[in-house]
Amino acid sequence: MVDLQILLSNMLVLLILAPMMTYALMPLSDSLRFSRKKTGLVGGVLMLAIIGTLSLIGTRAELPVKWLFIMGMVPTFLVYVWLVKEKMRIKVFCFFNSSMIAGNSLLYGMILAAPIEKDGSYITMVPLSSLICLGVALALGVVYFKTLGQKIPYLIRSGALTIDYTLAMIIVIFITVMFFWVMPNYATVVMTGRVRSTILVFLLLGPGTFLLVYHTMWRVAVNLNENARLREANELMAMERKRYEELRAYMDEVRNLRHDFRQHLVVIDEYARKGETEKLSDYISQFTETLNEHRPVIAANPAVDAVASHYETVAEMQNTHIKWMMELSAELPLKESDFITVFGNLVENALIAVSNIPEEKRTVQVNARMLSDAMLGITVKNPYEGKIKLNRQGLPVARKAGHGIGLQSVKGVVDRYGGALDIETDDGMFVVGVLLYV
Repeated sequence: MVDLQILLSNMLVLLILAPMMTYALMPLSDSLRFSRKKTGLVGGVLMLAIIGTLSLIGTRAELPVKWLFIMGMVPTFLVYVWLVKEKMRIKVFCFFNSSMIAGNSLLYGMILAAPIEKDGSYITMVPLSSLICLGVALALGVVYFKTLGQKIPYLIRSGALTIDYTLAMIIVIFITVMFFWVMPNYATVVMTGRVRSTILVFLLLGPGTFLLVYHTMWRVAVNLNENARLREANELMAMERKRYEELRAYMDEVRNLRHDFRQHLVVIDEYARKGETEKLSDYISQFTETLNEHRPVIAANPAVDAVASHYETVAEMQNTHIKWMMELSAELPLKESDFITVFGNLVENALIAVSNIPEEKRTVQVNARMLSDAMLGITVKNPYEGKIKLNRQGLPVARKAGHGIGLQSVKGVVDRYGGALDIETDDGMFVVGVLLYV
């Protein structure tokens, strides 16, 4: 016969797997295989199956609570890996970060409930003890809510900090193992002297320490992103100011030409009346030369036009021809700063790449247009020589320290808009395609 009290106790303990799964999914909620609603439904059904099955097995086999919970973590991890589409290192880090919270909850709840264990053994925890452990897990979820839902996702997606996920993964796994290793099998172990009160106070340091670490890393990342944003804004303002000065100078020239137009007509009429065609042609050439010096508008949006004009000047200085195909309206369907980050970095990278090849091959093609009401596409093509190696993210491997940061910034923007970044290196042509859902 199955002891219903032990079965209930085991089920309550294993229910901690449900919030643990939730805490693991929260940082990667934008990488779910299904919608959030469907993920909750599928994950909930699978978790109930795991909890129910292991509760029966643990009750019949009389397994200690911590070993029963460890057994439950294995299928929970497999379900988690299936539900999330992300790099394995990041998935493992997020999962064991949540298992660390669960281990802390289980250990703290056990020691907190030690006085109510009648037989002094955690092999047969009473339902109230298990309920206390579950309550601690839910309470820690409230404490970690902002960290799991906002700060850790920001660290993963912002790209401001280069996190060694292998090291982070090892740390959280180690701490999780330590929590389960020090879990006592008998309540009497922690009921001697001041052992229980000391452990309860000491265990409070764990959540506080990790909250402080994550908050510090998040604050550093926010500051780095803000500094980068201000630097880009200053560069854009400088480009716009230069473009404005060019346009203003041109308008002044046109105003002066219009003012002197009657005098020019008198000279032209005189040359024409006397039949001095060579002098007439030379004078007209001088007259129109100033007008031809004006740089045409490349893009309808002033900010984009300023950046494009800047790189047009850079291209002329290095004898590179840029073919612009900018089919965008004056009002962009996304933040100007985000578009400039993608557009500017791609064009700059292309100009740097072609500067190392013979002048006759230095051409860059830039295409930006709305593919639909909700999709914006950017494509930049340039020839290259040599070999280009791509990393696991599909980005070129930087040959020098500090290189490749531009494409990382582009990828950060693409990820924020749920878009796609595609790089092709066929037939000596480097092609970068960006799709943004706006």
